[in-house]
Amino acid sequence: MILFFAQGECDSDAFVTYCYERYAELVPGLPASTEIVRVPGEKPRLTAEGVHFSLSHSHGVIMAGFSDAEIGVDIEKVRPVRRERFAFVDAADERDFFAKWTERESYLKYTGAGLKDFRAPIPQGAHFEHFDVFDGYDACVCAPRQDIIAYLLDISEISG
Repeated sequence: MILFFAQGECDSDAFVTYCYERYAELVPGLPASTEIVRVPGEKPRLTAEGVHFSLSHSHGVIMAGFSDAEIGVDIEKVRPVRRERFAFVDAADERDFFAKWTERESYLKYTGAGLKDFRAPIPQGAHFEHFDVFDGYDACVCAPRQDIIAYLLDISEISG
């Protein structure tokens, strides 16, 4: 699995395309480019066979993950939140709340269930990895256990 992170704003499709091209350079046998396929009610996918991806952005940062297995990613800025509105997330403080929130969102992206299942319990066997890439943010990936490589990108290199 390869994760890509960047600070700044850019078009989501341009970021995914740019990151996929870097991923394809690192993984033998993949086509050099791909297209994003969106079907209403389904998880977005790529035309490149056997490549799964997920995207997240929050308050000026962006994250994408690519893998040969299903993947879900989420990144969130840790900030004050009215936790009583989200009592189904049992959290001690804002940092704990967003760690659990990113797990929940990354899991829903992993399964493709979407926000309709946001309050459903997360199965015990779900595997999460958290990353402290940027100060004040929590990043999380949900995927089968595997080696992870992460890259910090310069957003100015991405057109779009």
